[in-house]
Amino acid sequence: MTNDWSEYQAWVALGNTPAPAHTLAELIDAALKALADRRWRAETGGVSVNGSPVATDDRSQAKLVGACLAATLDASYSIQWKIADRGFVTLDRDQIIAIAQAVRTHVQGCFDREAALAEEIQAAPDEQALATIDIEGGWPSWA
Repeated sequence: MTNDWSEYQAWVALGNTPAPAHTLAELIDAALKALADRRWRAETGGVSVNGSPVATDDRSQAKLVGACLAATLDASYSIQWKIADRGFVTLDRDQIIAIAQAVRTHVQGCFDREAALAEEIQAAPDEQALATIDIEGGWPSWA
């Protein structure tokens, strides 16, 4: 059995130094990166509009913007829209706008949550305070 402390002292005597611990700034940066990833997962996790699941990934958001713009410009506009795994449905102008608004509300809610948590993270005075910030809870859900 070896003596770890003696080995450590011998290692230091050879001119070695332990790697510095992460600074608070590095820990905050890592927490902000994790937070951005968590927001993205919430944002793209989908919503439910009138009981139908609606995708909220970037591509779906862009298509909804186009459909909403067309519906805004043409009161008689309707489209065939694929609702997640349930196939195609015909949506009229009002339904398109309602879905787009629900998705926009969901996405903005995710960014609002990220902003609030980012403020908490950046204000953390030490590692202990930073560790108490829960980035998993409080996200908009599509229930």
